[in-house]
Amino acid sequence: MKSGGTVTVTKIAIRPYTNKDLARLFGKSESTWRREVARIRHQIVPTERIGHSWSIKQVEQIMSLLGRPYEVIEELG
Repeated sequence: MKSGGTVTVTKIAIRPYTNKDLARLFGKSESTWRREVARIRHQIVPTERIGHSWSIKQVEQIMSLLGRPYEVIEELG
């Protein structure tokens, strides 16, 4: 990075999310997202969602297993 530039990191709230919300956060299509979650689903406790949403505890586990999504925006002055 050149001197004088700033870096902004987007913060992500840990709250209940649907698969559609999480796919958007991770920058993936819904079908790709569902395949990725299917591979780690046995590691998420409890394994079942409540309605259409993942609980806060489950979202924390998903982000722990897949990494935290973030976006870095560089503004060069």
